[in-house]
Amino acid sequence: MILLAIDTATEMCSAALWVDGKLLQKSTVQARQHAELILPFIDVLLGEAKINKSQIGGLVVGQGPGAFTGVRIGVGVAQGLALGLNIPVVAVSNLQTLAFRAYQQLNTSEARTILVATDARMNEVYWAKYQTCGDEIKLLGTEKVTPASQVDLSQVDNYIGNGFSVYDELKNYAKNNPATYQTNVFSQAKDMLLMVKDDFNKKAQKIATIEPVYLRNP
Repeated sequence: MILLAIDTATEMCSAALWVDGKLLQKSTVQARQHAELILPFIDVLLGEAKINKSQIGGLVVGQGPGAFTGVRIGVGVAQGLALGLNIPVVAVSNLQTLAFRAYQQLNTSEARTILVATDARMNEVYWAKYQTCGDEIKLLGTEKVTPASQVDLSQVDNYIGNGFSVYDELKNYAKNNPATYQTNVFSQAKDMLLMVKDDFNKKAQKIATIEPVYLRNP
């Protein structure tokens, strides 16, 4: 199956294409231009793969949490493409995508608890803990938006997200645990594809059921 993924929920705008085992991505960090960039990115990828939109069999979209406008752009573009092409969609969490990225880089089959914290502006962070076991990444509790001082730093094996490079409480934690963290990274469409491609059909939804995840009231 040919799969397309898009993510505009964070500072990074990205699109990725999975074609016959080959992964292609186009991305950039460019504030407030996601609406102008995402469709051209898709066209570039289709051109590189020498296919047309009608050959896309499924769509993956980052549904947040993230910037209000960015989340809306991504879900809106996904709605247009899914309806126009009559294809199923898998919506994924931007926080879980970062947990998946960290887990892949750890390259271990051991169970790990990964804390993800990303800058939510307004002196707050989006954060969540995930338990990894085998290829499964399970959310522990719920995704939250709180001040950095309220992030639960207990029983964490690894952590990831730009929240650790912005807020003092998390920066100090990172300073004291330098071997276990990654900062200044964003969720990317290619990681979303890799996370769901093997179970796409099982996780697929109709686009009408996909909603943005803000965590904070718009």
